[in-house]
Amino acid sequence: MQCFRGSFVAAFSAVVIASTTRALAQSAVHEHSTQTTDPNVDAQGLAREVRLETVLEVAQRANPEIHEAQERVLSATARASSAGRLPDLEAKYEQWGVPLARPYALDEAGTLMFGLRQTIPAPGVLGARSLAAGGEARMLAEAGRARQQDVRQRVKRAFYEYYRSFREYRIHLEHVELESHIIELARQNYQVGRSTQQDVLRAVVDLSRLHSDVADLLQQLDSSKAQLNTLMARPVDAPLGPPAEISPVPLQGNEAAAQGAVPERRPEIASAKRGVERSEAALDAVRTEATVPSITVGADYWYQPTSEVHHAYGAMVSINLPWLSGGRRDRVREAEHALAADMRALESARNAALFDLRDAQARLKAAQQSYRIIDGDLLPQARQSFESAQAAFAAGKGDALGLLDAARSYLQVRVEHARALARLGSSSADLERAVGADVTGPARPAQETHQ
Repeated sequence: MQCFRGSFVAAFSAVVIASTTRALAQSAVHEHSTQTTDPNVDAQGLAREVRLETVLEVAQRANPEIHEAQERVLSATARASSAGRLPDLEAKYEQWGVPLARPYALDEAGTLMFGLRQTIPAPGVLGARSLAAGGEARMLAEAGRARQQDVRQRVKRAFYEYYRSFREYRIHLEHVELESHIIELARQNYQVGRSTQQDVLRAVVDLSRLHSDVADLLQQLDSSKAQLNTLMARPVDAPLGPPAEISPVPLQGNEAAAQGAVPERRPEIASAKRGVERSEAALDAVRTEATVPSITVGADYWYQPTSEVHHAYGAMVSINLPWLSGGRRDRVREAEHALAADMRALESARNAALFDLRDAQARLKAAQQSYRIIDGDLLPQARQSFESAQAAFAAGKGDALGLLDAARSYLQVRVEHARALARLGSSSADLERAVGADVTGPARPAQETHQ
């Protein structure tokens, strides 16, 4: 009786654990769903201007990959709830002593039996099974969190790629106007004999090269638009306005990022930990099943048409003999190896996370240094050089070759500046993904850059 009572207590505890897991999963989905806004408002806002926070919000709400992960968590949570329940109650019917000559003559049978059977697993088995299934659900929850972080990282990288291609496109258009002005100056100087026809032709060739670059940039701009729309679950050709101006992203002081420590909050590491817990619970279950028998109890109602006592009852109790089953021992060994594999997976996840962190830190540091040099030194120098060459050529004191070289250098540095700013944003997104948490501080308004 004590064994019977312990089994029911374990079953009840397992149901409570599974119910709690399900409630947490549903709460997370509900919290996500309550953040919805009007899609028409999003579409209008994105058509006017593309801001990173808006894109992140829309992708978080509409991206099908995130919804897929949430549904898998709910599915696994329901499975965890069922794992902690007792096996199905069985109904039985038997008939004894029916004459072979008249198999349909049930009123001549010796006994007709109607009964119920219930198998009760060994104490602790249901709870361990529920913990194992709950661990699987929590692993999927962490996988869903990883999916959200992946989508967030991809959205940020796509936004900065869109910003980069848009800025390069605008810069090239501005330089098309500059080159057109240079051609006019070259023609004027040629007419008054201060330059040669070769100067005019070289300027025309440079302008044609710019037109070719603009065509390539239009393709990159269209591709980046399509990628952003895809991540937001919008039609690939949905209208997008120009990207908002950005400035270098300030980073918060993050202990893991600063010290290079393994970020334990990374969902991959948390998922691996849940995997170890799941395998430990599964091992407990199979070990118990291999050593403690399960019990089957039943009760029957007997109807005996040919006996003086027409109504009777029967009861039964049976147990299995797990000690005689080689399959039980095999399942124990299987669970032991699965636990060892999950422990190795946790170690591997930590190593991979540490590499990702160090790699992201190195790339962010390089991006910061590159941006500082371009923004603080190269861009002002290239602008000054071009303005000086342009003024000299307009006054007839310089040649077209020097002016074109200065214009090309200025164009290249402006392009590099846009690329460095986008690379800096993408690198901060990579660091955020490596840490497993937001490492950016409050956004600063973009400052006017004199280019």
